[in-house]
Amino acid sequence: MKRKLVSIVGFFTLLLAISIIIYSVWPWLFLYIGVKTQPNPPHPAITYGEFPFRLEYEINGRRMVINDTLICEYDGVGVDEGQGKYRKWKQRLASGKERVTLLKVDDTTEIYYNPGSPRYYMGDLGESVYFKHNFPDASIIKKDGRFTTDSVIRADLLQKEYNIRLIRWDYTQPIKNSFS
Repeated sequence: MKRKLVSIVGFFTLLLAISIIIYSVWPWLFLYIGVKTQPNPPHPAITYGEFPFRLEYEINGRRMVINDTLICEYDGVGVDEGQGKYRKWKQRLASGKERVTLLKVDDTTEIYYNPGSPRYYMGDLGESVYFKHNFPDASIIKKDGRFTTDSVIRADLLQKEYNIRLIRWDYTQPIKNSFS
């Protein structure tokens, strides 16, 4: 009797474990299969672009100018559960710098200007999507041990807290790209 009870408990434990696995894995498996079977997005006709820009700003009453070039390159096809398959783009600055840094406050905080997305410059946002540069707002990145936050800092707060004012943003317009 005891042996029969043990095997019944074992059977139901196994059944419960299988049910939990199916319940938690099944949706992700369907999502994975669905995304993987989607066709790849069309390849861009233009896969490389250079976009010179000039940012003029004032920090503590002193005028500064940053001249650089945003370099954008096609980086293949990416996949995620939100948008399925999509064209990936990578970007870098010709200067070799990581960001368009306005002020490094300390080891944990940096104020920078985000020149925009490579999708925007390479003509991959489509006709219906509107893109707006953040000018005269900037961005702030804060590192707190394990976490990094990256957010927009409005122009009034930028002026008030860091004595920075963005004056002028001249950039190269995006290209007209085609995809086939």
